[in-house]
Formats: sequence, C-alpha cells, structure tokens
Amino acid sequence: MRKLIWLFLAGLLALSQGSLQASLVWSPVEGWEYKGDMSRLFIGDPEEHEMIRDMMNVAREAQERGKHKKAIKMYRRVWDRYPGTIFAPEALYQTALVEYDRSSFRRGFNALTTVILGYPDYERYDEVVRLQFSIATDLYDGKRAKYFWGLLPGFKGYDRAIVMYETMVSNAPFSDYAPMALMKAAELHIGLKNDFYALDSLDRLINNYPESMLAGDAYLMLAQTFARLVDGPEYDQGATREAISYFEDFLILFPQHPNVKAGEDGLSRMKSVEAQSQMVKGDFYYYKWKDFRAAKVFYNEAITTAPESPEAERAKEMIEVVDAKIKSLAEKAGVKVDTLVPTSDDEGVKDPTKFEAFYDN
Repeated sequence: MRKLIWLFLAGLLALSQGSLQASLVWSPVEGWEYKGDMSRLFIGDPEEHEMIRDMMNVAREAQERGKHKKAIKMYRRVWDRYPGTIFAPEALYQTALVEYDRSSFRRGFNALTTVILGYPDYERYDEVVRLQFSIATDLYDGKRAKYFWGLLPGFKGYDRAIVMYETMVSNAPFSDYAPMALMKAAELHIGLKNDFYALDSLDRLINNYPESMLAGDAYLMLAQTFARLVDGPEYDQGATREAISYFEDFLILFPQHPNVKAGEDGLSRMKSVEAQSQMVKGDFYYYKWKDFRAAKVFYNEAITTAPESPEAERAKEMIEVVDAKIKSLAEKAGVKVDTLVPTSDDEGVKDPTKFEAFYDN
C-alpha cells in the first residue's frame, strides 16, 4: 500500500514537471536552452534552429562583454530574419535591455512594443511591461538619451515619456501598470501646463480603473486641476462647479485618504469663489438694474453655497438692505409688501421693485 502511494506521488510530480511552461534560459556554459515542457514548441528545421541558437549565443556573449553594438546587430538579425521562430521575442527583449543599458530609451521601448504586439504569449510579458514603465519613468525623471558613444546627451524627453505612457495604456490596458502610466502622464501634463490633457488622463483613470489604489489621488488631482482653470468670480463658474463636485466626491469616497485636509481646503476655497460669483451677480442686479428681488435671490445663493464664509456674512447684510429698500418702496406706493411680493404660485401680482417711478430714488 505504501509503495502504491509513493508511485502515485511520483506520478503527480512527473505530471507537474512535464506541465511546466518551457522557457528560454541563458547559461554561460550551455548557451541559450529551453527548459521545461518542449512538447508544444515548434522547432522547425533542426539545422536552422541550431544556426539561430548560435547567433543568439554570439549576441549574448557580446552583451556580457559590454559590446552593445555587436549584440544589437546579432539580436536584430534573429528577429528581423526569423520572426516566426521561438527565439524572436527573446531577441527583441534582449535588444531592449541592451538599448536601455546604453540609454537609448526610444529604441528600447519600441523593441518592447514589438514584443507586446507581436508575441503576446511571450513568457516574460510582465517583465516587458515593467521594463517599458521603467524606461518611460526614467524620461519622467529627467534622464536623457545619449548619443555618440555616450558623449553627447540629448534633450529631456517629457513629451516622449507621455507618448510612452499612453502607448502602454493602449497596448496593455489590463496590466497593473496602466493606471500608474495614466497618473504619470497626467503629472507630466500638469508640469507642462497642459491642464486639459491632464484632465483627460485623470478622467480615464477613475473611470477605467476605479479600484486602483491611485483612484483617490486622481479625484483630488482632477479637482485641483479644475480649480486652476478658475479665472475668478467675475467669469463663468463651470470649472468652479466641476472642482467642487470632484472635491466632494473625493471626500465622500476616500475619507481615510492622507490628503483629506487638502481636499477640505480646496472645497472651501472653491465654494468661496462660487459664493463671490453669486455676490457679483447680486450686486449687479441691485446697483445696476435695481432689481431688488433678483438681487436677493443671488445673495441667498451665496449663503447657501458657503454658509461659513465671509461672503455669506456680507450677503446677509445685503439682504437686510434689500428688504429695507423694498419696504421703503412699498410704503411710498401705499401698499403692503406682503401683498405685492409674488410667490411661485402667484400670477399677475405687481412687484414694488418694478415701479418705474422709484428707479430714480
């Protein structure tokens, strides 16, 4: 019985080992070799297979010795001439590593993109995406590509980093790096004063990746970006209302976020601007058009928007002034204020604030 149990366990072990996915492994002694289950791999012509393997070995040996140009040349020969072989995606990945080592960020990133688009079953897919993110983030951090054997640095590539991040999101939308790429792209847009593009990146982050750990930061950044678009209380308040909405969403959805204080301060500031805007409209109707009832409506809106603000205190003072003015006009007209101030259900009732005879007063 015990012997049968051992035989059964040995069989399970053999099956599990045989089911291991084959992977291409480098050894300084044996060179490039596939380890694992080879049953599903199509080798093709054995002679051609060995020839390509020899080229891969030459490329890797050059890579190990720091001979980047020779390594890239041999790897390129493999994936350029034999794109359908099992060595092609590995050659592209190694090309990207060599290009990255020599600070050739664009070429390294493009080689990795070819792997993602052309070889989605490549066993190092996650490493490919991770390396793409590292390349883009190096540019995000201000690193520069190098030319002429590393003697001449290029310009900072913030715009190129944004393109790389967007490429990652497009080609690998379900990877863990996609929301991080959108956040990095948004931060670069903000640094470059491209607020509208930043809004787009952040909006896609919260809508496409609502469960991401960056969602809270995205809500706060959206609110702060809209806040920067506010021109002042005298102008259109569309951006102000958007900022208020996102600040409120942030505080409701992420009450434990470490930057809650920034959200509260931002919300208070935007509500103050909105209240100031209501005061501007109220003053316009009071002083310019002498439409006291309309002015009172906007003063009340200012109180409702930011009841604890200085604007609310001034609005209360102006409401008292308006009420006194309406009462004075009604007394001059010899009518009662209560019978002349219409409600939403009244029709055809005269408004004492509309008596032309009193406009000059």
